[in-house]
Amino acid sequence: MIQSLSLILLSCFLILAELPHSAEAAAPLPRFRVETKGFKASEADIKNLLDSATLELWKHFPNYPLDPIVITRGNDGPIVLYKRNSKDEIVVRLDTSGSYWSQYSYQWAHEFCHILCGFRPDGRENKWFEETLCELASLYVMRSMAKTWESKPPYPNWKNYRHSLQTYADNVIAKREKITPFQLDNFYRKHATSLRKDSTQRHLNGAMAAALLPLFEEKPEHWEAIRWLNTKPATKGMSFARYLKKWHDSVPHKHKSFVKKISKLYGVSV
Repeated sequence: MIQSLSLILLSCFLILAELPHSAEAAAPLPRFRVETKGFKASEADIKNLLDSATLELWKHFPNYPLDPIVITRGNDGPIVLYKRNSKDEIVVRLDTSGSYWSQYSYQWAHEFCHILCGFRPDGRENKWFEETLCELASLYVMRSMAKTWESKPPYPNWKNYRHSLQTYADNVIAKREKITPFQLDNFYRKHATSLRKDSTQRHLNGAMAAALLPLFEEKPEHWEAIRWLNTKPATKGMSFARYLKKWHDSVPHKHKSFVKKISKLYGVSV
């Protein structure tokens, strides 16, 4: 009987050893629900799509507790609201509908990035940097989804849509001014006054996002560093150099060299 039990245990071990990596226990996705009114798409399709987009970032955020989120239809551009609803949920509005899956994914990745950054209303002068990171998140997520969907699409018949995801990201990049990571310092200095007054200038945010994209694609584990971007408040009128120093001092040791690298590209020593 002992021998039989040993054989059973050995068999179970061998079966588990052969399971793909994706079958291993993973942190559950953040809790979010979709209010479908106005989207003209099914809740299941939107949820499965956004689950896929969420995972591309979320897998780099171990043990990060997030409050529940609700996704609603907006008509004035995508946005995550500072004010919670009556259920104390974080409210995200997406300005899209139907089966424009690339647009859903792009908008959601951007707003989800704000949530991961611990978005807060202070320090408006440097919000352009968070906006740039969130534009970067959209590009990163779209390109990552295009690869993931080759073998793990939300539905089998969505597999070929991965090309549309890639094309959408490529088209966004193609519309932006081309700069290299080593041109970020001069690019920011050229537009600093404008950016500090208006943080959401997509042609500027997008140019810098595209320049930073290779760094995050090469070392995606450092996405987690944005978790500490807003853990300390940003005082009114804070310089960008002090803003980056605040971020650098807040992140764990494993992310400090990465934040220092980004800061150096902007000509800032932290």
